[in-house]
Order: sequence, then C-alpha cells, then structure tokens
Amino acid sequence: MKEKKPDKKYDKIKNKYAKLLDLGWCKGYMALQYHYEEAIYEKNKIGPAPKIAKFSHKYYNEIQKIKNDKIYDFCWIGSIESSKEHRLWIIDFAKKHFTKNSIFINTDFPDDWEKLGDFDLTLLKVGYNPKLQNDNQSKEVQYRKVEHNLYYFTIMRQSKFTLCPRGDAPWSFRFYEILMCETIPIVNSIHDTYRTVEESLIDYKYLLQTSDKFDYDKSLIKHNTKIFNKYHLFKLL
Repeated sequence: MKEKKPDKKYDKIKNKYAKLLDLGWCKGYMALQYHYEEAIYEKNKIGPAPKIAKFSHKYYNEIQKIKNDKIYDFCWIGSIESSKEHRLWIIDFAKKHFTKNSIFINTDFPDDWEKLGDFDLTLLKVGYNPKLQNDNQSKEVQYRKVEHNLYYFTIMRQSKFTLCPRGDAPWSFRFYEILMCETIPIVNSIHDTYRTVEESLIDYKYLLQTSDKFDYDKSLIKHNTKIFNKYHLFKLL
C-alpha cells in the first residue's frame, strides 16, 4: 500500500488556527467518549479517538424518527447556573425574541425564578439537568438516551431555532444535538461551534445571537445535515 503523503496545506492552516483558537479544557468530554465507543462498535473497527466527534447511526436514526414539524419558533431547555457567565445572554434574548410559540425552560428550577413570558415553562419543572444527577459523569447520565430524554429532543426537533450557549468549556455538546435535531443553532460566538481545530475548519451554518433578524432558512438545515452525515458519522460497509 502506498504511503499517504502529508497534506502540507492542511497542516499549515491547522497550525495557524491552533495558535489563534481557545480550545479550552474538556475536549475529551465523557459524553463524546461514550458516543464514540458506540460508533466504533457499530463500525466494528477500533481506532484512536477522532479529532472530529463521532456518533453511531443507531443514535442518529433514533433522533430522526421524532416528528420534525417545526411548530415552535425558538427553544431553550438547559441549565444557566452551570455556566452563568456565558449563558446570561439567553435570558435577554428570550425576552426580546421568544414568541408565544416558543419554549424556554431553565432546568436549574430556582425557587425565586421570575417567569419571562408565556413561553417560559421553568416553574412547571419539566426537563432534565445532568449536572444535578448523582455520578453525573457516568454513561447513564452523559450519553443521554433518546427514549429517556424524549421531551428534550422532541422540542428541539420541532423548533426552528435552538439557543446554543457554550458550557463550562469553550464549546457546547448541545451543538451536535442541534445538528442531529435539524434545528438552526443560535450562538454567542463562532467559538461556541467547535471543540477542536479540525472542527473549526468545518463550514457549519448558524446564526449569532446579535443578528438583526432570524428568518427560518431550510437551506441551512439541509447544509448542516449534509455536514453531519459527512463528518460525524462513520461510513458503514
């Protein structure tokens, strides 16, 4: 077999970006490890952890089976306190842009929470917060089984846009879930859209929370779905 020649152009770009990008800690997030383990088991080929996150076709297909009729405009289901400094913007965004056909749930469920609007279901205490679970790094918590988190995935599948702030690392696992749910991510910064240098080079489509308008464009969904299938799923024989 002929030895593959190094791609000097790609390496040059990669090295340039590595100096500019703040990749932070937690690139080996446990949820990604559990999903990668399932993906390589499905592929039946063991290899080193990839520079681009991988998911199994089984997991992806389970999400695809959920109804995708886009009855909600915007959605957010998640913790704010877990990364308060980087997530406070979603409250102002919700007050400004969320409609009666939107869903907002702060899964910290604070007792003194003041309802943001008719779209805010926080006080109903629906939703799931992994950070509040015992052994929150376990596979049972981190893997996020679709059948056990059906409400979470259904709301995203049925939403045109999903807020995607960074978490306790300079990226968000939610970004991958958004791609699988075929909803348009709204982020605070381009740096919220990748975990590694390699992922930063992928042409994901998203909107910044500072955008002037939020028009639903199906072509963005189509593009991201193609991207996800190309980069985040192994090709099966």
